[in-house]
Amino acid sequence: MVHRYFALQEFLDAEDEAVMDVLPSPACNRRLKTLHAKVKNTESVSKALQAEDVSLLDARVWFEELITAQPTFVDYIGHVRILFTAPALSRTVFVS
Repeated sequence: MVHRYFALQEFLDAEDEAVMDVLPSPACNRRLKTLHAKVKNTESVSKALQAEDVSLLDARVWFEELITAQPTFVDYIGHVRILFTAPALSRTVFVS
């Protein structure tokens, strides 16, 4: 839905005060575009996790990449803690 807003934004009349009163400011639009770009990656991972052929290793790799890209995500998935990682075994123990 947000991508539709940005696609249609160029067609909105900037002279029409009634329209401009209900739309976000240009500064807010810039922040929204930045946030949308970050969230788009999260959405694609979320959809990929719902596929039938996803392994636990895939999920681990995707979550690690999300946390690397956006460290604040640790706050939202804080109930999942990585207790132990054994590189020789390539296994991680998760406890919720």
